[in-house]
Amino acid sequence: MTLLSAVARGSHFRLSALTALVAAMMTLGLASASVAASDRPAAYVRTVAKEIMAAVRSGSPYTMANVIRRHGDLPDISLYSLGSYRKGLPRSRRTSFYDGVARFMARYFIAQSKMYAVAKIDVLTPSARADWGYKVDSRFTLRNGSTYTVRWLIVPRGKGYKIRDASLLGFWLTPFQKRLFEDYISEHGGKVTALLAVLGS
Repeated sequence: MTLLSAVARGSHFRLSALTALVAAMMTLGLASASVAASDRPAAYVRTVAKEIMAAVRSGSPYTMANVIRRHGDLPDISLYSLGSYRKGLPRSRRTSFYDGVARFMARYFIAQSKMYAVAKIDVLTPSARADWGYKVDSRFTLRNGSTYTVRWLIVPRGKGYKIRDASLLGFWLTPFQKRLFEDYISEHGGKVTALLAVLGS
């Protein structure tokens, strides 16, 4: 069973729903976005969303993975997702593991992004300070009139920012990815190498 098929199992329903709706952000531009030029974290989210939109429209997991590599806080996301198995990751394979996580996320986002018809997305200001950086809210309006708020956690990296996490309906994405990875490793004898193999890393 692949990780993608495992996500669809009942025990991972919330992860599937969360990533699918977060991926919906990737299908359109940010219509009527109210982003103040002085609010750098919010402006950054808008910039990233445009790149993600272009990747989804291309239908290419390769293009999406490149966006994730540029803007995702991959080292922290990847190591956190290993949870209690983090010590089992050889240091020499960390870089390839990060890349495998980017490809995994890209394939899943591309596969899920067509499930929701988004009419409009607004990036809201002001951003708010968080323990690790900033929280930026975006409002999804679906074509059926439903609305959702997706909150992005942005962390300072170098002279700019990276996306560390996203939250929908109070559920953060990376803890669910962590549960998915830990479950997969547990089901394969507690060997991190089993996860590395399926991620192609």
